[in-house]
Amino acid sequence: MPRRGIAAWLILAISLGVTLALWKYLDRHVTERARDRFAHVAEAARDLLVSRMQAHEQVLRGAAALFAASDHVSRAEWKAYVAALDIEEALPGMLGAGFTEMVPAAAVDAHVAAVRAEGFPDYHIHPAGARDPYSSVVYLEPFDERNRRAFGYDMYSEPVRREAMDRARDSGRPALTGKLVLVQEYGSEIQPGFLIYLPIYAQATEPVTVAARRAALRGFVYSTLRAHDAMQRIFGSGPGGIDIELFDGEIAEDRLLFASARRSGTARFVVTHCIEVAGRPWVARFSSTAGFEASQASMEPVLILAGGGALSLLLFAFTQTGARHRRRLQAIAASLARSRDEFRTLVENVPGVVFRSQVDAPWAVMHISQGIEPLTGATPAEFMSSRVTFGDFILREDFTAIEEAIRTALERRTSYEVEYRMQARNGQTHWVSERGRVYVDRDGKPLWLDGVIIDVSERKKAEEAIRNLAFVDTLTHLPNRRFLLDRLRQGVANSRRHGRHGALLFIDLDHFKSINDSYGHEAGDKLLCEVAHRLRLSVREGDTVARLGGDEFVVMLEDLGETAEEACEKGVAIGEKILAALNEPFLIAGERHRNTPSIGVTCFGSADERAEDLLRRADAAMYRAKAAGRNRLETNGGGPG
Repeated sequence: MPRRGIAAWLILAISLGVTLALWKYLDRHVTERARDRFAHVAEAARDLLVSRMQAHEQVLRGAAALFAASDHVSRAEWKAYVAALDIEEALPGMLGAGFTEMVPAAAVDAHVAAVRAEGFPDYHIHPAGARDPYSSVVYLEPFDERNRRAFGYDMYSEPVRREAMDRARDSGRPALTGKLVLVQEYGSEIQPGFLIYLPIYAQATEPVTVAARRAALRGFVYSTLRAHDAMQRIFGSGPGGIDIELFDGEIAEDRLLFASARRSGTARFVVTHCIEVAGRPWVARFSSTAGFEASQASMEPVLILAGGGALSLLLFAFTQTGARHRRRLQAIAASLARSRDEFRTLVENVPGVVFRSQVDAPWAVMHISQGIEPLTGATPAEFMSSRVTFGDFILREDFTAIEEAIRTALERRTSYEVEYRMQARNGQTHWVSERGRVYVDRDGKPLWLDGVIIDVSERKKAEEAIRNLAFVDTLTHLPNRRFLLDRLRQGVANSRRHGRHGALLFIDLDHFKSINDSYGHEAGDKLLCEVAHRLRLSVREGDTVARLGGDEFVVMLEDLGETAEEACEKGVAIGEKILAALNEPFLIAGERHRNTPSIGVTCFGSADERAEDLLRRADAAMYRAKAAGRNRLETNGGGPG
């Protein structure tokens, strides 16, 4: 065969081999890209589910705080608390929030009589039967027709509910039941359900041992959820392109809690996540839909295969035409460049920040997407030119957690996930969640990090708002009445235990109503905030300044002296300091305005006193100050300060 013919066949064989290799590579790349996208969507759905269930737990913790802050929570107080939660908007899918009381067998008759006396003549504990102890749903809001079916129901008599109640009682933490049918279910639309319990103990502080918890158990606050309704509300606006199945404990037909659709046996991508909700395992299985798979499909491999084959034939036919040969190579190069640009576009459209960096601090960057600029104020070019690194923006106190997460992932050859704070050039701090993997060479030496950073600041703010809702005054950001009573009980107990005396100051602003009437409520709010600021500056760092409501404030001073006389003397001195501070003019609506306080002082020490009694004594002393002419201080003994 002529040499030129051998060359043509050799070129044809090489070019076909390259084409097949490119086709196989691109086909695998497209598949992996679709798999990664599906895994990301599934993780987002999992995180959404976990965050929503954590929100239900936070509601129960707030309810527990309500019981801890009061000797008795009335039915009206419970109704007001649940109404303030705005369940329909804030916690969609939640059927109701309730309180079930543990009732010893010997106290059943008295318990039933007490509830009937509240206006429920038909109330009884059901189901019937002798047992000890009983439990009974006494509060459940909203108290609509469906929820009335559970009124008086003994949940402890049913094994699935009892297991979760025992677990919550012994651990002191929220506990989720297994799959069950709610008492509220009736008619033709019966669906699975579950409940979350949090124990309420008959003492202000949580018992330490299991035996103490069992002895102090008072009852449980709980939330009721219909599985289909709750999951439809959670995932109704969630990630698209996936089918979701949720199982209780393990994947089995009888353990199915919810399925967005019957899973197809031909689903190309399936991901299973094991999650724990309130101490109970759930299994979430996510399957790709035909729509998702179609959206991720690409014609690139087919085009490469067809184009490469055609090019190979052309090269074979025109091997002697160098110019045409160069044009075909340029076409292949352009096709690869387009593929590269399309891949880069895909990376830039991934939510958050996609990056590759060094393994060790300060994490110099090799590649990073455009999403880094809103987080830090620095451009990708600055990072990739090493003018800045991740370490320049991560708060120094968070370095240890990041390094530990990376070190653990490297040792276990797994991916890592860590949350930390980044401070932008404009001073704004963002909470972020980073998920990544360390890549190593054959000898196990780390080469680089690949990962994704997502801004979770809004989620962190929501969690903080839920924690602060029950104990902080929203206007002045001072502790509210509930928090004050808790601190006052602790302070009285500490004084009694250590023999140290303290003082309580009750402060009421004189003629505050005239401020609102003359300048408006906005000016009055600004005055209250300024009063709160001056009170903080007038006391020691460890003292408690609280707002009871309206224009009333309370200051609790602990550890003032070993005798009541010494404590009262120091308490009066601090009260005089506060009196002077609040007599300084306030700037209201551009005008200097003088507003005075009336202050009542009472002391506490080794005597066995109730927080509410101390508050009433200080209040009475304050009213004596008002009666004596205002803008003065009175002690609980009646003499002027």
